[in-house]
Amino acid sequence: MVGMSKFFEEHAKHMSCQALGIHSEPCLEHFLRDMPKYVTSNFKYFAPLCLLPIVIDWRNLNKKKIRQRLEYYFHCSTMGVTIGYIINCLICLMRKGRFGIYHFVFIPSFIGSASVHFLASARVIEFFETSIFQCNIETFLLMKKFLISRLIFDSKILQTYIFMISSAIILQGKLLYNTKEFWILESNSQPKEIENQENCKCQLHPNMGCQQYLYQGVKKYFLLGLTLDILKSVISTVSAKRSSQSKRLDLIKNFQIRSLALFTVNVGVYRFTHCFLNKYIPGCNSLNHLLSSFLAGVCYTFYPQKQLFAFAVVHAIRTLWSIIQIENANTKNTFLRRLLHAPIGRILFPFGVAHLVHIDCLKPEYSSILGSAITNAITNKYPVTIRRQMDLLRQKLAAK
Repeated sequence: MVGMSKFFEEHAKHMSCQALGIHSEPCLEHFLRDMPKYVTSNFKYFAPLCLLPIVIDWRNLNKKKIRQRLEYYFHCSTMGVTIGYIINCLICLMRKGRFGIYHFVFIPSFIGSASVHFLASARVIEFFETSIFQCNIETFLLMKKFLISRLIFDSKILQTYIFMISSAIILQGKLLYNTKEFWILESNSQPKEIENQENCKCQLHPNMGCQQYLYQGVKKYFLLGLTLDILKSVISTVSAKRSSQSKRLDLIKNFQIRSLALFTVNVGVYRFTHCFLNKYIPGCNSLNHLLSSFLAGVCYTFYPQKQLFAFAVVHAIRTLWSIIQIENANTKNTFLRRLLHAPIGRILFPFGVAHLVHIDCLKPEYSSILGSAITNAITNKYPVTIRRQMDLLRQKLAAK
């Protein structure tokens, strides 16, 4: 795959969709025939991502929450279908005119994602943006073109340190500015002023002791992590042709306590440190919370994955941007006011999608696992088809 770009320019760019083997029928017939496949692919991919909270939080469910979650699932899936289908159509249409390597998937992906990005709800857009930016950070690390990407990629210690900083930024933003960024841990609330300090067990939880407060947090996130690990084991690829005994053995082999360890250590360190510091250094809750949030990030050592690292970095950057917006909400500087209100995420999103699809099709060695899963889901495995046909074409040319 190293010489894919050169190979494409010399051979593949001059071939039609049918000759290249992307689809055997005419393009119009292909559009009509593959529409149901795009719907199935997207609704299948987004089902566990969007409906998992229903399984995890089933005790607190009501009709309103279920309806909201189903609507969210429908909107995410339809946005994926629309983006993927437009990309597919534009790839075929652009082959009729001037056709280069960036006309192949980059420009169609850019147009397809930009054309529908402003039509979706803010919640759906945020979900897509986070996933795409996260995958691009992973790709940046995998490429190792720059000194900083090589240092981060090769050092688990540096990754853990950056993850701890990201944890501190996100949780501090939630405490002081009530930012809405999603994180693996809920932030403690601001302690209230208590008149009778003698009967108060702790400012963070005046109605219970620190041990009980720590136990409740560890129990809650232990069960959440265990649930996620079990679901990951069940959802993991197990061949349908295998026997029931083989499937059970595969489920046991695939089961790992990564999420369980991550969540349990995270909440344990966070709550224990925050209670300890507030007890012995009272009156400095903001600083105590910052240090507790930072130390809680040490949980990364139990689940050191580039995907989790990129997830933390994306949310830390978005939290910092939200804090800057809040702090400068009443600024009189015209340029700064316009900059803060600019939809930067929406502007960068089409570039992120285009880069992700381009890398997955032509340089898959730099594509992350999540990035490859997303591009194949929304485009009905288009990158896989392209790579397979490219390999077949190279084998035919080499045999001559």
